[in-house]
Amino acid sequence: MSKIFRKFSNLKTKLIITFSAVLIIPAIVIGILAYSAAKNAVEHEILKGFSQTINVLNSSIDNLIQPKMNDVENYSNSITSNLYQGEESVELTDDFNRYIELHPEAKMIYIGTDSGEFIQAPNMTLPTNYDPRENDWYKDAMNNKGKVIVSEPHITADHEGMVITISKTTRDFSGVVAIDIPLSYIHGLFNEVKIGKKGYAFLLDKQRKYIAHPTIEGGIEAKDDFYNAVYSQEKGHIDYLFNGEEKMMAFATNELTGWKLAGSIVSEEIGEAAAPIFHKTMLVLVSAMIIGAVVVFFIIRSIIVPLNELKDKAITISKGDLTERIEVYSKDSIGQLAEAFNVMQESLQELIQKVEQSVELVASSAEELSASAEETSAATGQVAISIQEVASSAEKQRYGVDETAQSLDVVSEGASTIADHSTIVSELSRHTMVQAEEGGQAVTNTVVQMQSIHKSVMESNAMIQSLNESSKEVSSILNVITGIADQTNLLALNAAIEAARAGEHGKGFAVVADEVRKLAEQSQLSAKEIYAIVSRIQQDTESTVQTMIRVTDDVQAGVKVSNEAIEKFNLIYESTRKITPQMEEVSATAQQMSAAIQEITSAANEMVIIAQGNAATSEEVAASAEEQLAAMEEISQSANGLSAMAEELKEVITKFKY
Repeated sequence: MSKIFRKFSNLKTKLIITFSAVLIIPAIVIGILAYSAAKNAVEHEILKGFSQTINVLNSSIDNLIQPKMNDVENYSNSITSNLYQGEESVELTDDFNRYIELHPEAKMIYIGTDSGEFIQAPNMTLPTNYDPRENDWYKDAMNNKGKVIVSEPHITADHEGMVITISKTTRDFSGVVAIDIPLSYIHGLFNEVKIGKKGYAFLLDKQRKYIAHPTIEGGIEAKDDFYNAVYSQEKGHIDYLFNGEEKMMAFATNELTGWKLAGSIVSEEIGEAAAPIFHKTMLVLVSAMIIGAVVVFFIIRSIIVPLNELKDKAITISKGDLTERIEVYSKDSIGQLAEAFNVMQESLQELIQKVEQSVELVASSAEELSASAEETSAATGQVAISIQEVASSAEKQRYGVDETAQSLDVVSEGASTIADHSTIVSELSRHTMVQAEEGGQAVTNTVVQMQSIHKSVMESNAMIQSLNESSKEVSSILNVITGIADQTNLLALNAAIEAARAGEHGKGFAVVADEVRKLAEQSQLSAKEIYAIVSRIQQDTESTVQTMIRVTDDVQAGVKVSNEAIEKFNLIYESTRKITPQMEEVSATAQQMSAAIQEITSAANEMVIIAQGNAATSEEVAASAEEQLAAMEEISQSANGLSAMAEELKEVITKFKY
């Protein structure tokens, strides 16, 4: 069963069935309609022939009876009772004889008087007791004085056949003039009529009795039911069954006599008459179908051959080969389809080429991004190390400043007791000189360390600025990648649309286009994630830059304070060195030294605060650098993922040959 369905699902089979239906069904319908119309036309012509035949017979009857009625009218108007007597009666008889000689269709002409006399021509032997007044023709005329009466068929007085009598009373009503017309003449008219092969004409009187019929004797009553329809209408036609045979009858009514004239034919003769038309119709139909089949064959061939070629090329394309082209031989719909197929193939080639170029660009950009991320990571790591060193140095500075403050406290205490311990001034002076040297060296070290911190901070600031610029370059690269991914997505969408138009043959390419679209969407998502990470890095970098600026300012302030401290320690050293020769000035100098040491103590406390701030700032910078390092590692991972997706897209593209 499935094989049958597959067979009928074939386009060639569908076209054959469709064209056959379009060819055969209208041809059969046209043949049936043509034959039916021809048969109806033949039937109409036969009925028309019936009617014409009946009309001719009707006219023949009228032509037979009407002149005789006129003759009876003329005789009745010219004959009076005085013509029945003597020589006048002889003249009347001679006149009647001359009439018979001139009108052989009349059997007799006669007159019956109210006295029982009977004058006739030609002369025939009648019974001795014959009385015209006792006959129907006389009585009907007397009952309808002044009117011409046509009698029903009856046997003549000499019993030599059936006649009809046309009669009318004389002008003075003294008698009735009559003419007999033999029915044999009417029989001859109807017997001469042939309708078809078996058809015939017949005549009925007003009493439903046969007057003329080829097989039924006159005077027999027509008792069949179908005659009811004949007598219920003036004229028409009916279909009826007679002796088991289907027949058709056309009939009319004679106005002069009221008789029914009818023609009958066997119904199958109508079919036989239409048979040649049927045969010709079948011949034309078969010929048309043969010619149509030949035309349909070439039409189907002109459709199937190009479509099969399109199908083969579509299968080739579905396997990835985009190099072959379809030869276009026509400008019809098939040719236009082939041309569109070639255009689609060229578009696919351009799409694959652009995708390949985009993949190369994406791969290159991913490699550059990965390299930039690695460089940035390395720079960030170096910044982190430097910041750690800055933080360590700041911590050491804080410890040194604390020690300096403590020493200054001791010096301050010593200076306050100099006046009371002048005996040991010299020893304390030497001790103070040593301490001053050590303090100056410590302050010098602090200055050197602060300058190193300043240098590291400046290097960190430069690195962070470079990192910020690198982040901007990464953002620019990401914009390029995003644009490429958008273009790839759009190209994949167009490819999917073209594949959908190709129907079944485009499914393979639709899958490839869908994979390309998915890779493009993944590239977009990865690019967006990288862009977000880079944005955070840029924000952190900006924050770090601002922090480093503040650190730089603080370091510069620390260096300035340290320089002032050096100057103070130099003064202390010089003062201490001159204590021995200037003992007399010890008290005054001690007071000055005490005031100077207080200032130095205050400066040292400020240095402690600055050192603490430097340490906190360095820790913050170190934390930001670590975050930036983590972000750059994420960028590197994303770049590696983008590179892997580009490689996958390359593998997909390698399936195509173009």
